[in-house]
Amino acid sequence: MQRLHGIFWATEMHNSSGALADIDPVSAGFTIDRDGFVSYKDSLLFLPPKERGAFRLLLNAWPKVVSKDDFSKNVWAGRMSDESLARCITQLRRTLSNLGVVAIDAFYGQGYRLAILADKVRRLSLVPAMVHSPQKSDVAKPHAALVEACIHARQLLERRSPDAFSQAEAILKNVISKAPDYMMAKLLLAQYVAEHAFFDGNIQRSQIDDALGELRSVQDAEPYLQGLQSVTGYLLDCKWHFDEARMAHEQALQMSPDDDVAYSRYGFHLLNSQAPSEAIGAFRTAVQLNPFSPTVAVGLVRAYAFANMDPVEVLAQARSVYSSHPDSPVTYLNLLYTLAWIDPQPEIAHAARHFVQRDRYAHAFASRVVPYVLARCGDHAGALEIIENDGSIHGVHSAALIAMGMLDEAMTKVKSAAEIRFGILPLTLSFPECAELKQHPDYPWVYEKVFSRIPRKQI
Repeated sequence: MQRLHGIFWATEMHNSSGALADIDPVSAGFTIDRDGFVSYKDSLLFLPPKERGAFRLLLNAWPKVVSKDDFSKNVWAGRMSDESLARCITQLRRTLSNLGVVAIDAFYGQGYRLAILADKVRRLSLVPAMVHSPQKSDVAKPHAALVEACIHARQLLERRSPDAFSQAEAILKNVISKAPDYMMAKLLLAQYVAEHAFFDGNIQRSQIDDALGELRSVQDAEPYLQGLQSVTGYLLDCKWHFDEARMAHEQALQMSPDDDVAYSRYGFHLLNSQAPSEAIGAFRTAVQLNPFSPTVAVGLVRAYAFANMDPVEVLAQARSVYSSHPDSPVTYLNLLYTLAWIDPQPEIAHAARHFVQRDRYAHAFASRVVPYVLARCGDHAGALEIIENDGSIHGVHSAALIAMGMLDEAMTKVKSAAEIRFGILPLTLSFPECAELKQHPDYPWVYEKVFSRIPRKQI
């Protein structure tokens, strides 16, 4: 799977596409409607504006190379950087890989070219259409404005801030009210529930159950919709049904072997189910597939910490990730957290307090990271104030309480969270900062409550 990245990606595509110009994009099944949306065999491709514009250029230019100047002029209005184009092509390749019939050749110093994989097009044409494109003929394509609204909602979800979560939820519910048969909107609303449960925690178990129920209707309507199995596994992880989640994640990777998001979610699943060494492999693949994602990069750093890598090396990785994504709140928070864990200093607490004053709501992780940083760096009063005002029921502040020597208080919160039987407690219990909990006499009871559904071959 790692072959589809970097030099290996380009090499394989040049080898496979040299004599494949006998099937054009239209014959392969691609069309562009009057609104500029691209479809494959009458199924709308869910592409953000930049990726959609780049793909239109590649389709219209086929079989010729599209130069960087053409991308800049026609997609970025002349304000394109090389990194922007590379990020766009990476995301576009990820989406198109799910179709299995096209690739994008890279020509160093020139640009990119669309390659139609003729053998795969012919092979798919011999299989009944319903197997690969189970679209219902009686369902009209959603209005362009609703598609754009869903794309915007997905971009909001990627920010993972409380405000962005709220906006995304409102947008998706509005879209579903207007187009109840638009399965992508239902999938994204289920993703919202999973993201909200994982990053924020302020959600009810019934919402997770309802989201899983909606995904069953999506499964009936569009079983091959990209992301369906991955989001299903994500929600099952939130319910601690790790055995069922494992099957969903593995199916997601089988169906979309080049999807960095699926690998990232699988990595968090492995961390949740106490398999950090395997998680490192999943996150590494995700980073290779998408080196532009700060969330994926931070996931790899945390996996290193969970797997008991040398703390100095973990810190070096955290610094490197922040250097690569200096504008990302999550990489900055991760760096502060790692610094506080390894070498707590008053200056780190000052930086955390400054973050709260300036960017408190920039990322949902702040509510659990900042109290730990303050606790580790000696500002116990500041940490306790945030903890008392937070009101989380999921034991997210266990590490901060342990850092202040409040092990019994941490266990009390952990036991309450274990009774709820959903949320991020499995991840919290696996934190290296929470290792002292394992020495507490109540830990075996907690362990059984939380990890009873880890796949048996792992136990």
